[in-house]
Parts: sequence; structure tokens; C-alpha cells
Amino acid sequence: MRMNRLAVTAAAVVAGLSLSACGGDNDATDTAAASSSPSATSAGTPTQSSSAEEDDSAPEEEATDQGSTGQESGGTGKIERCHTDDLTIKASDATIGDDPTKAVAVELRNTSDRSCSIKGFAGVNLLSSEGAIPATRRDQKDDGTTLKAGEPTFFGIFYKGNDSGGSGVKIKGLVVTPPDEKKSVTLKWPGEPSLPVTDSPETTVEIGPMGSIGQGG
Repeated sequence: MRMNRLAVTAAAVVAGLSLSACGGDNDATDTAAASSSPSATSAGTPTQSSSAEEDDSAPEEEATDQGSTGQESGGTGKIERCHTDDLTIKASDATIGDDPTKAVAVELRNTSDRSCSIKGFAGVNLLSSEGAIPATRRDQKDDGTTLKAGEPTFFGIFYKGNDSGGSGVKIKGLVVTPPDEKKSVTLKWPGEPSLPVTDSPETTVEIGPMGSIGQGG
């Protein structure tokens, strides 16, 4: 009888070990299936967790659109600023009669195929026999304007005429840089051929903002 009981006990232990090995295989299978499920989910119908990730990304896309440069084609309703390559720039004399303050009107025409916005002051330098003469900004405000394709805007350059009887400072050209741009254009100077020579600290050349003068003659 004792031998029979030992045989039964040994058989039970072997059976238990066999059951434990089978359970380990099932666990491994389950683990492998679980680890591959994200790939299956991404290729198939999204789960609730992937939908939440998509919802979280939506505000980021909206913020990117709002922070763009505002091109008209972007669908945000904003207008991109006018770049130098969008504009045809030319200058003409705009002095009225014998006014001691002479004027030159600078035209900036939008020759692109879209609307663009322009605001503020251009950079202006007169090229002279004595070097570059920078223009000083007048105390004027500019609310900005939108130029449709083909539309122009103007700003004025104001200076004192050379009434000294001497040769003065000869003007050779005009350099204009549109607002917020780095690329400039060089134009022929349409005003009087020279400026007076002066030791005064007051500036001899001033400019107004966009829209500060009408079309020149």
C-alpha cells in the first residue's frame, strides 16, 4: 500500500508540472499577441486611444495656421506683407511751384498676382559726391494699407533746394528699401541735382511713411 501511495503522489507532481508548462506557453502567446496589437490597430480601425491622440493634435494644427505669415492662399484671411520682389519702384519730382521745401514722390506698385500689405517707412539713402545721405523719418503715423494686384502707394522725400549759388553736394542716385525688407533698389534721382552744403545739425533730407504723398508729376 505504501508503494502505491508513493506512485500516486509522483504521478500527481508530474501532472502538475505538465500543467504549469502549458500555462507558461499560453502566457507567452498572450504576451506576444498583446505586444503586436498596436501595429494591428494602426493598420486597422483606430481605437479610442488613437482618437484621443488625434484630438490632442488638432489644436496644434490650428495654432500653426494662426501663427503663419498670413498668406492669402492659406485660408486664414490674413494678407502677407509686400516684399521687394512684389513691387515695381520708381521716383518722380513732386515739388509744387517755388516751394522752398522740395519733394520727390516714390511709387511702390504691387506687380504680383496677389494682394499684399505695406506699412511704415522705407529705408532711403541719397547717393552723393560726399557719400550716402540717410533720410530722417518725419513724425507721422501710418495705419498701413493693402495693395491689390496692380495698385500703387506713394511716400515722399523732402529736402532743401541748393540756393547758395555754389555747386553744393551733387546727388547721384537714390536707394530705396521697402518696409521690413532687406533687398533694396537703386533709382535715378529725379529731384534737383544738388543739395546745399551745411554745417547745421538739422537733417537735410526727410521722408514720410507710406501714403504720405500723392502721385508725382
